[in-house]
Amino acid sequence: MESLPRWLPHDFAFASSGERANPFDVTFGASLQTPSTGIYDIDGFYDGDGIWKLRVAPWEVGTWSLVTHSDEPALDGVELLFECAPENHPRVHGGLRVDARQPHHFVWEDGEPYFLLGYECDWLWALDLTSTGTVDAGIPTVERLLDRLAGHGFNHILLNAYAHDCGWQEGATGPDDYGPPPLYAWGGTNDAPDHSRFNLAYWRHYDRVIDALMRRGMIAHVMIKVYNKMVNWPAPGSLDDDRYFRWLISRYAAFPNVVWDFSKESNNEPDLAYKLDRMRLIRRHDPYRRLLTTHDDEAVYDTGAYDAVLDFHSDQHHQDWHAETLRKRALNRWPVVNVELGYEHGPGGPADRTYGVTQSPEEQCRRSWEVCMAGGYAAYYYTYTAWDVIRPDDEPPGYRLFANLAAFFSSTGYRQTRPADDLARVVGDGKHETAIYCLANPGTEYVVFTNRPVPFEVSLEGAERFAGRWYDPFTGEWLDAGAFEPGTIRIAPPEHTPMRPIVLHLQRGSPES
Repeated sequence: MESLPRWLPHDFAFASSGERANPFDVTFGASLQTPSTGIYDIDGFYDGDGIWKLRVAPWEVGTWSLVTHSDEPALDGVELLFECAPENHPRVHGGLRVDARQPHHFVWEDGEPYFLLGYECDWLWALDLTSTGTVDAGIPTVERLLDRLAGHGFNHILLNAYAHDCGWQEGATGPDDYGPPPLYAWGGTNDAPDHSRFNLAYWRHYDRVIDALMRRGMIAHVMIKVYNKMVNWPAPGSLDDDRYFRWLISRYAAFPNVVWDFSKESNNEPDLAYKLDRMRLIRRHDPYRRLLTTHDDEAVYDTGAYDAVLDFHSDQHHQDWHAETLRKRALNRWPVVNVELGYEHGPGGPADRTYGVTQSPEEQCRRSWEVCMAGGYAAYYYTYTAWDVIRPDDEPPGYRLFANLAAFFSSTGYRQTRPADDLARVVGDGKHETAIYCLANPGTEYVVFTNRPVPFEVSLEGAERFAGRWYDPFTGEWLDAGAFEPGTIRIAPPEHTPMRPIVLHLQRGSPES
């Protein structure tokens, strides 16, 4: 009996020599019997050369059974047994979940905490992609970029399932412009597509990219559609559209690091009934129940139409970052992610860009701190990796700034805190107008953030002293702030602190502990 590691995807291959006009239309799937939790139906997929596959990732240790079902006789009624072993990859912790105890936050399936630090790389899959899809030497450019991102704390990569080109950088503008990409996701071309068939070379390459993310413990936030990247999509709600959604689910749902996003820029789809139908289709066909969201559909989110369908709120907002995160958290008990809040310029300064808008690395980082101080999560954009122009060997200053952000919040009890801005206020002579924000786990831990180093007060609960430390978000440096008794304390940042954001972290206990 074959033994499979828990949570890792495994392909079972089945052959048929039957003649079919379109093998992608063969009905093929299986019923999985788990050791104790029941029976789950999964779809399989055609992978060329008369081979159909079932991609399975067992999540429960013990003996599993599998029975295929198909309208192709050679593929129907095949029975298999396999064992799920407890051993798994050290960076794989099962699927990502919403934390049931702190539903504004995430947790891995095995209970490991997860602080989401997003990175938009829409065309990640285009790196190392050739016109045939064959990569004998693997995907070295993808691997190199992912190692760099993982080394800076990024663990949630937003990428398109397919994207064609950008209107603001249309056509092949240079060797680092991957739009249009060398392969189309379907048969034919984007101008003359055959949506009834899939380009297997493209999707085998995409497999390698998702697997590379998984091996690093990084989420693949797969945006199934995109409304502003010149893709000639199947007609909404058509058989071709159904085939496409089911194809993605059957091929990628078994990867534990996948999160589904109906579409980037989904506010451009006017038909809410269609969007809800696609979301429910994902739910019906994904036995692993990977998390589901949709990007930038604020007006619909505000109505509550997505509350019972999606798992978390992902949106873009380019102003009032803190207030908007608080507002969205109040709408529903789920995580809130601002996946698009700014765009870092290239090394040449604000005019060095691929898109018409840029910010400094410090400003993009500051905005992300405002989001996190409201109990949300943020994603990073760099002008030379976010879209179709990709320079994978750049290391912009924002990488280091966001690494500092991830390191700070990963060292705190972030999931146990709540926004508590009422506990802190700026004090002084009226010349120190600046924003001040507070996160609190009352009596245990407090985080206070100010956009400028000004004196302020913060109210501390509890019966024990608190140890304080200053943190510089831009350098990552810590400085002892001393010990404080419970009550309302007044404190000023150290003298000669640069005129930029500063953070005070307070934890119960004496500085020596």
